[in-house]
Amino acid sequence: MAGYTLMAFGPFAFGMQTAAYDELRRQMQFKHGAAVRVGERDSYQYLGAGEEIVTLSGTVAPGVTGTLASITQLEAMGAGGQAYVLVDGAGYVYGVYFIDRMETTQRYLLDDGTPRRVDFSVTLYRSDNLPADEPVNTTAVR
Repeated sequence: MAGYTLMAFGPFAFGMQTAAYDELRRQMQFKHGAAVRVGERDSYQYLGAGEEIVTLSGTVAPGVTGTLASITQLEAMGAGGQAYVLVDGAGYVYGVYFIDRMETTQRYLLDDGTPRRVDFSVTLYRSDNLPADEPVNTTAVR
């Protein structure tokens, strides 16, 4: 199983060699506007797609799975503020996303403070308006 890509986020490939996630959570919002009617229930009209959020959670345990450098690379990508194409290992294109939030928990520290395990969670927000699984411009920014 080593070497497989679970998900590609621009130049970063989530997998056993880098940072494997064990949970993918996707939230999609669909906006509806209300028109108030006298003596009747409100009437609703679909206004379009709202926020779309993908959260990837997993663990890096150097020597077993993943590397600390992968966590550092994700932090740098988030700090850069760029948006990247998100594609899963089967080729499904989710769209263009940027890193909104990243959380890490370091465990089992060595005597120099190096963690033997890092649990991570990366929250991505969609920044394009294309339907999922459509060709996207890989240079898009938010």
